[in-house]
Amino acid sequence: MEVYMAVLVTGAGGFLGPEIIDRVLASGKEVLAFDFADPKPELLEKWKGKVEFIQGDIRDRSMVNHLVTKSGTEDPIIHLAGILTAGCDRDPNMAIAVNINGLNYVLDAAVRNGKRRTVFASTIGVYGRGLPQPIKEDMPAEPDGWYGFTKLMGEHMGLLYERRHGLDFRAARFAAVTGPFRQAAGSASLFTSHIAEKPALGQAYEVEVTEDTAYPVVYLKDAADALFQIAFADTAPSRIYNVASGRVVVSEMIKTVKEIIPEAKYTFKPDPVIMAVVEGYKEWNISTERISAELGWTPTYTPNEMVKDIIKVVKSRK
Repeated sequence: MEVYMAVLVTGAGGFLGPEIIDRVLASGKEVLAFDFADPKPELLEKWKGKVEFIQGDIRDRSMVNHLVTKSGTEDPIIHLAGILTAGCDRDPNMAIAVNINGLNYVLDAAVRNGKRRTVFASTIGVYGRGLPQPIKEDMPAEPDGWYGFTKLMGEHMGLLYERRHGLDFRAARFAAVTGPFRQAAGSASLFTSHIAEKPALGQAYEVEVTEDTAYPVVYLKDAADALFQIAFADTAPSRIYNVASGRVVVSEMIKTVKEIIPEAKYTFKPDPVIMAVVEGYKEWNISTERISAELGWTPTYTPNEMVKDIIKVVKSRK
């Protein structure tokens, strides 16, 4: 096995993976990318000669050991691999196997290979309902779904490895990551992308939520910038950080879209299942004071600027 120094990115072919890989490459680092499914052909073409990709299953401990060993002992591991909200609730046993056991294999291998810094993609879903606003990292974490539960257990596992083994563990509690061309079947937050994306493609959009729906989000580009900062900062004193761009409101998003695309067409057909999820987040305001104070990160995109950028990106690729 050839061993070289590289940043290991699991879940590399997902929505956030390619964006963080772009930033790592731009910094001059090499990347070893890993995912359960083969990335799209255009992504593999983009990575050709720059990124080594290996396909496999995060539940395979020997595979994880191979990946961590192959990518050396110095550069961070950015662990994005996981099952999202709908998949976790549909199959909790699978969620535990992937989101908890998979992380355990990564942490074990990291300890044996130079105690490599490990950065974990967590979620604001770890918080419970009914919290005072804004929501800060030291507030009670009482998730009401399997996705938030597995991510909270992952955070505690990482902190245990830090206490017992001196592993440099860090985590980003992401708001709903949104942006152009997002594919997340069954996600309750897809409307945050589609409200801007569909009109940019010349398509009408039947919105699955009500006009007054509000939701905490982080724009894809902001998420990647924050993740890079967490991964490569010399120190991360608090280890766990909220990451959010702001709070979108459906009616305000539509207003911004129509300023750019006056012919944009919307109808509303609220989905009871989706509304049951998003209603719980309507008043949420995610504090990013900690990451700003300790790591110097603040979001670049306001919700209004996010909508404009989605339209710009989508139109540029039509």
